[in-house]
Amino acid sequence: MKPTLLFLLSVFAPLSHAATWFEEMQIGPSWASTFRDHYRGQERIAALKGLLLDLGDRKCHALFDTETLRWVSGYEGFVQWGGTPWTGEHGKLVTLQDQTPIFISPALSGYADATGSFDDKRPIPGHGNLPASHGRYLGYYKSGKKVIILNEVLGTKVWETCSYVDGSLQRHWQVAPRTQDLLAFLAEEEGAWQLSDEGRQAKSPQGLHVALSSNLKGAKLEPRADHPNQLVLRMPQGTDQGLVQVAMRRGKNAKNSDLVHLDLFTKGGPASHAEVLTTQGTEGQPTEGSAWAVDQITLPQENPWKSNLRFGGFDFLDDDTAVLSTWNGDVWKVSGFQKNLSQLRWRRIASGLFESLGVKVVNGAIYVNGRDQITRLHDLNGDEEMDFYESFNRDVIITSNFHEFTFDLQTDADGNFYFCKGSPVKAGGRGFDTIQPHHGIVAKVSPDGKKFEVLATGLRAPGGLGVGPEGQVTTGENEGTWQPCCKINFFTPSQAPVFLGTEPSRHELCKERPFHEPLCYLPMSVDNSGGSQVWVPKGVDFGLREGEMIHLSYGQSSLYRVMPDRVGDVVQAAVTKIPVSLQSSAMRARFHSDGSLFVLGFRGWQTNAPTPCAFQRIRYVKQKPNLLVKSQQHTATGVVLHFDQELDEELANDPLSYAIERWNYVRGPQYGSGEFSVDHPDEKALADALQMETHKTRVHDPVKVLSAKLGDDGTSVALELEGMKPCMTLKIAYDLENLDGDLMIGETYSTVKALPAQK
Repeated sequence: MKPTLLFLLSVFAPLSHAATWFEEMQIGPSWASTFRDHYRGQERIAALKGLLLDLGDRKCHALFDTETLRWVSGYEGFVQWGGTPWTGEHGKLVTLQDQTPIFISPALSGYADATGSFDDKRPIPGHGNLPASHGRYLGYYKSGKKVIILNEVLGTKVWETCSYVDGSLQRHWQVAPRTQDLLAFLAEEEGAWQLSDEGRQAKSPQGLHVALSSNLKGAKLEPRADHPNQLVLRMPQGTDQGLVQVAMRRGKNAKNSDLVHLDLFTKGGPASHAEVLTTQGTEGQPTEGSAWAVDQITLPQENPWKSNLRFGGFDFLDDDTAVLSTWNGDVWKVSGFQKNLSQLRWRRIASGLFESLGVKVVNGAIYVNGRDQITRLHDLNGDEEMDFYESFNRDVIITSNFHEFTFDLQTDADGNFYFCKGSPVKAGGRGFDTIQPHHGIVAKVSPDGKKFEVLATGLRAPGGLGVGPEGQVTTGENEGTWQPCCKINFFTPSQAPVFLGTEPSRHELCKERPFHEPLCYLPMSVDNSGGSQVWVPKGVDFGLREGEMIHLSYGQSSLYRVMPDRVGDVVQAAVTKIPVSLQSSAMRARFHSDGSLFVLGFRGWQTNAPTPCAFQRIRYVKQKPNLLVKSQQHTATGVVLHFDQELDEELANDPLSYAIERWNYVRGPQYGSGEFSVDHPDEKALADALQMETHKTRVHDPVKVLSAKLGDDGTSVALELEGMKPCMTLKIAYDLENLDGDLMIGETYSTVKALPAQK
């Protein structure tokens, strides 16, 4: 047949009947997720890193496994809904409606390796990428309603896709020059295939008709060696660009359309989301006792695609444009916030990504971190919509567990990327499913995407991470199995690899490593679900000092000033709450070049967030006094608190202005920990905490303030405490005033790992 541009695909269309939001959401022509299907009467994981293509108004679909480069199945119908980001269910996956698929494949490679074998030879069967010498998934192009997948097979570039035309499902290839034959898997049936003499037609005993069309001399259909019930396509070696098409249909002869030049759809096509939506933001004012105002960047919750806007990552493209990703796989741009917020412009620029909870912009390029990979997005024709979804790095190994979220995306000064990944928590939160090598880790990816390293193991559910100005790496953490409470993890590159506490996800890398104690433990009232961390940049006046860390609490929708205290080689810290009121959880934060702090978060799991999602700007109002504690030092005999304000001397010197208590936790296999006495340890209770849950145990030791002395600078006060000693949580409540009579009421929570020698 003569090659032509005739090539039909379609985009997800809106449903006409009343439906839940996820049934109405127009995901786009492709959707990356983990999918389940039915194979030989049994449910199975169809693809851990799957890409589902809609071949026409949700009437016909084809699923591509990006790890094995195989088309899993093509079928009429859509999906049975499941999955935590969609239905909220724990453990139930999105399942294909493929009871009678047009074709289906067993769990093997989509292309034969150099020996001619289709067998799964990956180091961990069922998980991870094929060896690079065998095959690599490079990404896919979107051109309007068309999706073209780009692979590399045995060193040869291969473009491929599927379409559904006049009742026939058609697979299309364009292959670059080849130094050896390429064998592509097509379908498996229950009996031996009948083939025409020239290998252009095939039929199964169950009535699946297959027809081949190609401009490659010698291309043919043939049974797989030693597997007469499996049909493969042979594309012979050659120096030409080859076009191949295979049509499949049950019960009737399959028909091919004209051959398709797939590279014509790799230049950028018509936009699928051309509409620009506008919203009006609002500027806030500082609340009583606060020096920070919170502005609302109003979201386009009502949008033509019914997109559920739960933003989980963002970064700035320029001073007036931010790019944000949603849990359900969208990427949006917003601009206009540098003016008066009266006209914020929103544009949906990408869709169909896999639980995208991290964004980083590097040299103008947008990188989005999802559960399956880091994707680099390309706008090939300058229309603001992304045309090429490049697989930048996809080394991370995943399973089908609902809870092993991949969080955040940050870079260091050298351009390396960082993200963190949770462990496969079982439904209900206790214990874990089968652990794989990348569960519970902090990962580092080189600037070119070619090198993947593990810097830390032993995470449970980190929520986010940060990379400090000197390369420090931090993460949040959630209470649970082997994690007594939430905490802030902290380590430097020279300390890596480190083990962060969850024994099942220790991994061989940290087999001999001791438990790396956190920077600070956080009781549930402070943080019951951790988020990211962010540092105040150099030259920014935010009311905090340059280089200070801010910790985000997803669960408490709060920001905390982190006040480190170094004793020799030991780094420990106290936190105090920054007085701002957020409209949703605090999940991600970045400083803008104007010195303001942008914060976003959504409501997806345990949080007190009052609204489903919010994107907010926090401004420091210099006319208001900063009444926070500035730093906290632990001494051999007590604590020194430093403030930005000069203190009223009478109150500062009064021991009754302070209330102090301390307690410890137990780290063990039980879910979380109670709070136990430091001064009078109950050995039986501590032993029981390793065998049973102890959340109701709350034994705090009151700590007497022997004296309080205002420093000569008027802004610091030294507290002498009775029996100062290390503890996992030291709580200090204070009730003070500055010289202008402003109330300074607050609390600090610190972890005391070491004390300096007494002078």
